[in-house]
Amino acid sequence: MKSTSIISLLLGLLLLASCGINPSMTSDREVKTAYSDVLDQYGQRLDLAADASTLARKYLPADSLVLAQVDDSREAVAALRASPEFVDTPASFERFDIAQRQLTEAISQLMIACEGVRRLNTDPKFRALQSRLASSAGRIALARDRYDDAARRYNASLHHFSSGLPFNLAEAIHAGRDKPTFSVKDGTPVHRHPRTDFGSLRGSLRV
Repeated sequence: MKSTSIISLLLGLLLLASCGINPSMTSDREVKTAYSDVLDQYGQRLDLAADASTLARKYLPADSLVLAQVDDSREAVAALRASPEFVDTPASFERFDIAQRQLTEAISQLMIACEGVRRLNTDPKFRALQSRLASSAGRIALARDRYDDAARRYNASLHHFSSGLPFNLAEAIHAGRDKPTFSVKDGTPVHRHPRTDFGSLRGSLRV
């Protein structure tokens, strides 16, 4: 029975190839390109997390839990060695998403701890880092949305392509080929807009 299904699948694909049909190849490239952008944005955020950790170490206790959580989360993300091929493996895709959201939460807790240290909270470098993290979160959200749109288009085209085929063949072609999407929103690690020091600003404007 299994061999019959495989033969039917191969015959169907040969028939499609002979007609010049290459199902969802373009969409697959679009999905992986969109996911590559997600990876790039998260890669930049990983560098910012390292900067935040380095800056915070000058002011927070060496055994600070929030510093350890950021370090552990960064290592967990790096260990995954994410690539565009993750879109073909839902389990890897989900592990990456969870690891990134855990890093977001770790950075968020670090920022809250830093805001409680007056000298650090008034440090121009810290304010600049807050702004960069907030901007990064916005770019990540856009990249994730673009990826989700591309994945949904791919999945829709795959379903449309297989809708006219015999059930067994359509099921075999479609099985395991849906691209995963981000089911849970990744938030921002910065929950307070950096404050502008108008005193310093006025001083810099004096002639």
